[in-house]
Amino acid sequence: MAGTVAGMAAYLKARIDRGTLEAGNKLPPTQALMKQFALSDNAVYRAIALLKAEGYVHSQQGKGVFVSDRRKLIAGTKRIRGITQPGETIHHKSSTRVQAPDWVAAHLGEGECVNRVRTVNRGDSVLQASQSWVHLDVAEVVPEVDEPQACDPTWQAVYEDRSGNSVGVSSKDVTSRIATEEDRQALGLGPGIHSVVVLRQIYVTGHKVIGVGEGVYAPGHPLSMA
Repeated sequence: MAGTVAGMAAYLKARIDRGTLEAGNKLPPTQALMKQFALSDNAVYRAIALLKAEGYVHSQQGKGVFVSDRRKLIAGTKRIRGITQPGETIHHKSSTRVQAPDWVAAHLGEGECVNRVRTVNRGDSVLQASQSWVHLDVAEVVPEVDEPQACDPTWQAVYEDRSGNSVGVSSKDVTSRIATEEDRQALGLGPGIHSVVVLRQIYVTGHKVIGVGEGVYAPGHPLSMA
């Protein structure tokens, strides 16, 4: 090993990012880390402090240091460009023409729109259950939104490329709510979880709203609003 604080931190971060150290895994004891990385106990503590500061690990009093659940929401411009976290896969469930729900119609306008449903997974675990409601004007430019499959990289990016109109996020709102039966099924929630975290985003081109998105997460999910 590198024999430096930065080297130990970088090595463990890489293992966590690759998934070879998973959320909930316990780090080896200090003595083992000292031997593995040829570091003093103080240096090991400093490396772990770096990992804690970046949200990679956390301490449980009397138990040790554990890998944190770093599932993050990719939002805003990154989400539009189709960026995901390492190890995540997107599973598109359906695309259906529907009447806009009241809260969606307040942004998108009343009438028919395209409802797209998907999940973001890591292995067999569902990290996020999301839906988007897309204006029919988008479907004229990106007919793929009506197809039961993902757009590459996203419908927002494809629309931007084909229309020449930039797409941005006009607002992002994070709230919580009592978990519905639909939430429980989509996220695979256990009986002890009674609420979910909800992030809603409004997609615009110029001054026109062309889509509304909603992502649902289990509680305690760290959100990255980048």
